[in-house]
Amino acid sequence: MPTGLSADISWSKPNKFIFRFIWIYTLLYTFPFPFNFLPFGQYITQWTDQFWKWLALPVARHLFHITDNLTLQGRGSGDTSLDYIIIFILLTMALVAALIWTLTDRKHNHYNTLFRYQVVYLRYYTALNLFVYAIVKIFPTQFWEPSLIDLTRSFGELSPMGLLWKFMGYSEAYVRFAGIAEALACIFLLFRNTERLGALIGFGVMLNVFVMNMSYDVPVKLFSFHLMFACGIILIAHFNAFLHFFIQNKTVLSQQNIPYTSRKTTRNAGYIFKTILILYVITNYSISSHIRYRKNHDTALLPALYGIYNTDDFMYNRDTLPPLLTDPIRWKQLIVDRNSAVIIKMDDTKIYMKNHTDTTQQRLTLTHFRDAAMQYHFRYTRIGDSILMLRGITGKDSIRMTLNKKDRKDFLLINRGFHWINEYPFNR
Repeated sequence: MPTGLSADISWSKPNKFIFRFIWIYTLLYTFPFPFNFLPFGQYITQWTDQFWKWLALPVARHLFHITDNLTLQGRGSGDTSLDYIIIFILLTMALVAALIWTLTDRKHNHYNTLFRYQVVYLRYYTALNLFVYAIVKIFPTQFWEPSLIDLTRSFGELSPMGLLWKFMGYSEAYVRFAGIAEALACIFLLFRNTERLGALIGFGVMLNVFVMNMSYDVPVKLFSFHLMFACGIILIAHFNAFLHFFIQNKTVLSQQNIPYTSRKTTRNAGYIFKTILILYVITNYSISSHIRYRKNHDTALLPALYGIYNTDDFMYNRDTLPPLLTDPIRWKQLIVDRNSAVIIKMDDTKIYMKNHTDTTQQRLTLTHFRDAAMQYHFRYTRIGDSILMLRGITGKDSIRMTLNKKDRKDFLLINRGFHWINEYPFNR
């Protein structure tokens, strides 16, 4: 791959072929950028996604002999079987197109100008995508703090991705630090004078993200790799400068910013479009992330019975059930969390429920997420801040119980806090 954008030096045949292949592949992969960041751009994105899926399904069936139903909506996963098949299609199309390009174009000695346009295109693609990830960390909404349910789960119940999410979500300070690093890479990539620094920071940030995704089984491996790869292409444009400065201890000449076009009107139109696009993306994503952050941290939106409750007395059809670990009926705990509730039986079996609280009538309704016929209807009474009494029915059976609320701050993970001075390591 060439390392100078302005030097009029002939490229070798392998360099030209590699450039053609990468140029076509990155264009196919990144499309429909930048339209996906513009108003109504989601429709173009949907049409593009549907096209690739339409193309990938017969390839999966006839070439890879995958007859099972493929996941069409990964619900946030970017590493589905279909995604890998689409990458295979993009690589194949890029290879075929590069071969045709090679056979039909024998007069160009280099592609310096085309490479310059590829670099600027990838700068904006990487910068705006990094900003999206940065803003949901600066206003922490990508990760979430350990919930009440999380605090009562055993460490071994967590998935690798769940462990990473709890680790990140525990500290808003660290999440914001990671977001600021991504935002710095974004800002520096938006301007040619600082693109070297932006690509260097962006590559380091995305390398860390990619390794974390690989290490903790986070299904964004493909996308994080491609963002890291885009930063790598930008860095290649400045390979000689990095080699001279960091390795050979040589003087590095200032970069000459050659105008992309000699027409002043076209340049001004480009500046206007750039400014509008950047301001729109920053404003749109910042406002929406701030609203989500405020909503997630609004304690007024917490359920009225929010808390962890340990069962003291449990009466089932007028029979008091002792706290036996073999009892399939008696409850051990009731957790009313932000978006759900959990009934924990004596053998630690967890039943996840939807909860609805009517504070006027003092009624609590618990409904199973998958089986709507499984419901508990209670009237509740609170005594002070710690005692909760429930009486109600499930089917034809009556239930009465007294529960004792456990304070969230009783957990060491929550109450330990930060200490400037530690006489001894506090590692539990």
